[in-house]
Amino acid sequence: MIAAHQSSWLLDPSERLNRKNAFDASLVVGTAKFNRETGRIDKPRPPFSQFIDPTTGLIQLDMLRPRNCPVCDAPPKQGLFVKDGFRHVRCPNCDLIYVSLILREDLMIKFWREELSWMSVLTSAPQMSLDKLKYAYGLDLVANYLSGVKLLDIGAGTGSFLKQAQERGWETTGIELNTESVENLLKEGMRVIVKPLEIADLPSKSFDLVSMWEVLEHLADIRSILQEAKRLLVSDGLLLLLVPNAGSLVTRVLHEKSDTFGGHSHLNHFNLKSLTTLLTNLNFEIVELETVVTELGTINNHLNFEDPYLGEASHFFPFLTPEFIHQNLLGSRLLVIARPLTDKEA
Repeated sequence: MIAAHQSSWLLDPSERLNRKNAFDASLVVGTAKFNRETGRIDKPRPPFSQFIDPTTGLIQLDMLRPRNCPVCDAPPKQGLFVKDGFRHVRCPNCDLIYVSLILREDLMIKFWREELSWMSVLTSAPQMSLDKLKYAYGLDLVANYLSGVKLLDIGAGTGSFLKQAQERGWETTGIELNTESVENLLKEGMRVIVKPLEIADLPSKSFDLVSMWEVLEHLADIRSILQEAKRLLVSDGLLLLLVPNAGSLVTRVLHEKSDTFGGHSHLNHFNLKSLTTLLTNLNFEIVELETVVTELGTINNHLNFEDPYLGEASHFFPFLTPEFIHQNLLGSRLLVIARPLTDKEA
């Protein structure tokens, strides 16, 4: 059994910031160097761009399906921009930025099963090195609240998070659809389910921790996924989420030029309001919410009229520090730990 314990760094803002800075690529490696060494600059042409209708600027409509706001179900109203053939809108109720016309389900599943380009990024040495520190941070954070042993990681990817959890005594299960990832996970001896969560048919209250590391932004029906995750958690279990932060400084500066926007795969773009609305409406209590990863190099490059992701600009504003970024929840990722409320608490 893994026992909960209070770590000293959790109560020390300076030490906590140092822990976060240690896996921040802009600070540790440098923006341009990191993007080159991980292969981010070698990204192929955006998928499905050959199917853009020149009269509408959108992917051919027979390949798409409409949806309302996945957080509050409001119909789409306020359009923001079109990127790579996908219309991005902002919900007037909960402030979620989302893609209102997404790929048909069969096309989406096929894409995720066959996608290879991003896996090469995730398995690059610099990325794996920083991810190891990021996952350790998450596991240490969870350990402050949770005594448990069974973990379900949705979107297991490279299996790096599962491996670290196993080293700490967790009994792990992964859910993954990508064919190459599944093969690698099985070779590593991981328990992996090759089905979407909603049809995985897992027993209720069978996990102490359900994690989704940069997964929720990819899913069409986020409420159903989180409701299923809630069903799988024991009464004192925890949900761990990491998602891109649409309210981050880097996204506010770059707008649609931000790499976080790509309508074929990034369907939901959360900020503080939309993510807390989602979790509160589903009767989760948030016990930790913070930002990680500053993207300060990207910001400085843009402010200095250089390529945001490949520039070599020096520091622009003295007040733009990691401390300022995270104190104001302006980091590029939102990290949340939440617990399901009981019927009495709800």
